Amino acid sequence: MYNIIAVIHARGGSQRIPLKNIALLGGKPLISYCIKACLGSEYLQRVIVSTDHEGIKKAALEAGAEVPFVRPPHLSTDCPSELVTIHAADFVEEQDKKPLDIIVTIQPTTPFIRSQDIDSCIKLVIDGVADTAFTGNIVRERPEWMFEIMEVGKVSPFIKGEMQGERGVYQSLPKLITPNGGAYATKRAVLFTEQVIIKATSVACHVMPLEYSIDIDEPVDLSFANFLISQKS
Repeated sequence: MYNIIAVIHARGGSQRIPLKNIALLGGKPLISYCIKACLGSEYLQRVIVSTDHEGIKKAALEAGAEVPFVRPPHLSTDCPSELVTIHAADFVEEQDKKPLDIIVTIQPTTPFIRSQDIDSCIKLVIDGVADTAFTGNIVRERPEWMFEIMEVGKVSPFIKGEMQGERGVYQSLPKLITPNGGAYATKRAVLFTEQVIIKATSVACHVMPLEYSIDIDEPVDLSFANFLISQKS
């Protein structure tokens, strides 16, 4: 049996939505949704929440996750995600006295992720498809149509070239995937040796439907997610 854990990143210092990880979605703390999905996984042995906030800790424990440590101050600011995951994995290995095989990084801001999405992401790594894998969705906002702000009132194509011909036809452009923030499965050796969650030269993706890929970043995202839940009830 593989030794696999989830590490849920849930610091208290979110800016655009204060205490976003415990903001109410459908009457429940946002973090409770990803915890439920993790607890339903066939592969995860432990579900660890890394937080520096007592209110988030309380909500996580009530949802069934473990909060075995307080995230240290140097990891409680805007810092690289891989450092947060490595810290948690180090703690678990020291506590359990055995190495991990795969560590799954989870962000609470993709609340509609399902257990099967997490498991499909993990299975891509177990089956040797790649050393790392993530959940994602098909890109709709094309980089070919984006512009870089140069100065006030003036922009330049982000991808150089004229905006004409097949470049303006969505169906003619290659399909692109973007991470939706839900889950990232990483082999232990890659995480600890290369200190990355996604290895650019060995990565796979489990594609999730758009309706399950909502990533809550701005207040309007939370409002929309609450609307979707109200439509289902």
